[in-house]
Amino acid sequence: MASKYVPEKFEYMPDKNIFLARAGTRYSKINDLDFLRRVNELFLMALASVEPVVYYETVSAKALPEAAMPNIFKGVKTLTVFVSTLGNEFDKLIERYSGSDLFAAFILDAWGSEAVESLNERFDRLLRERFGEGTMRFSPGYGNVDITMNKYLVKDLLKIAEIEVLETGIMIPRKSTVCMIGWYG
Repeated sequence: MASKYVPEKFEYMPDKNIFLARAGTRYSKINDLDFLRRVNELFLMALASVEPVVYYETVSAKALPEAAMPNIFKGVKTLTVFVSTLGNEFDKLIERYSGSDLFAAFILDAWGSEAVESLNERFDRLLRERFGEGTMRFSPGYGNVDITMNKYLVKDLLKIAEIEVLETGIMIPRKSTVCMIGWYG
């Protein structure tokens, strides 16, 4: 059964420059005060609607089936598998705007993508403080591990009921990611 980590706001709040770059604009080049006001409103709305959590477990490398083990983890003894999510309420917020205000939905989506990545980076640093040097952070869908392995990692290994994994490997809530870091010691 996975352990649960509930982060503080500073651990997932994305940098405004980075999330706006994901949305296709440069914050430092924006002179439109109405645009900035709207973006700031959406930023605060997003921050208030997320319910972020990280589920994680450190297991023996032998515990994973070959199909779930990244080739780049050659020689690791253990690995930590973690799933970060912003929660269902954030998905509902984006959906609420999707039919009527595509700008808001687009900005919220960009905010969420950067927020979950900020959370992953912060949790990665916490793990490295505990375990020392390890492999790079890896997610299914890259390298030799198919994205459909998300279902095994979320449901069978970590046993997370709060996240649905479709047969395609896509997760709901949508702003959720599976990550792994291998440890040599």
